[in-house]
Amino acid sequence: MADESNVSHAPPPHALDMDLLSRTGDLLLAELAGEAEAGAGFPKVTRIPSSGTIRFLDYFASLPVAERGPLLEATARAGAMCFFPPPLIARAYEELRTTNPACVQLHAALQSPFYSMGLRYCGLGMAKAMLNDPQSVVQMAKTRATLDFEPRDDPPKELVHDADLRHVQPAKAPLLRKLVNGMMRELLSAKGTKRPGGDMVYSGAIGTIALTVSFFFTGWSGLRHGVTAAIPERGIRIFGMTYGTLWSDTGWDYLTEENAARSMDLLRENLVFLAQFLERIRSLPASAEG
Repeated sequence: MADESNVSHAPPPHALDMDLLSRTGDLLLAELAGEAEAGAGFPKVTRIPSSGTIRFLDYFASLPVAERGPLLEATARAGAMCFFPPPLIARAYEELRTTNPACVQLHAALQSPFYSMGLRYCGLGMAKAMLNDPQSVVQMAKTRATLDFEPRDDPPKELVHDADLRHVQPAKAPLLRKLVNGMMRELLSAKGTKRPGGDMVYSGAIGTIALTVSFFFTGWSGLRHGVTAAIPERGIRIFGMTYGTLWSDTGWDYLTEENAARSMDLLRENLVFLAQFLERIRSLPASAEG
């Protein structure tokens, strides 16, 4: 569990501020649209070393142009809800997830064989383990013989330069701990607290936002992290959130010895973005009464 000693424990409001939720969604939509526009080419998102994000980007690229806008709008609405206490948004979030056509189609696509069978979508540790196990290789060939499509095994060039995953060296926990500790000391001027199993928790502030960042070193899954922070006066609270949460990030399982250092640079950028975004929410006009 994350250390929340640096985050306010003020009780959440009893009702969801719908106006603030809507304005937060508008801010997020601008961010998402800026990443997705043709000239930008997802400059931040393509650098996220997560198989979940890779699936999202591949699915997005497969959509007709007319369907991309509705998906970004639904993604922004879902992302905005992540800034509010779960008890207040649980019903609305579930309704969005199960009834919004763009959300329903996204979920169905990402769970389909097309986005789960290829080595591209299973993370580097798992991919290498499968390729190095003769029985897994045989079983994979049998399964693929029953498919009506060719699964993708090519890793994204933005993350892995060698297309042969057998040559790629996933970053191991000792290297990641060293890089995380150096980056977080510089960013928060705080020494991490070590938890059972080697997980780390850092507390500090970026600008006016007090936050706690937890890191979980998970073997084949690489690295997971999450931010806890709150703005009690606006009813805002995030727990275990990341910038990648907005883009179906399922954990950083594409970290390699070669890309680990630059991924820490991205992580720093993403943490600063979250803190600055929280400051932007705080500065939004208060909802009109009545």
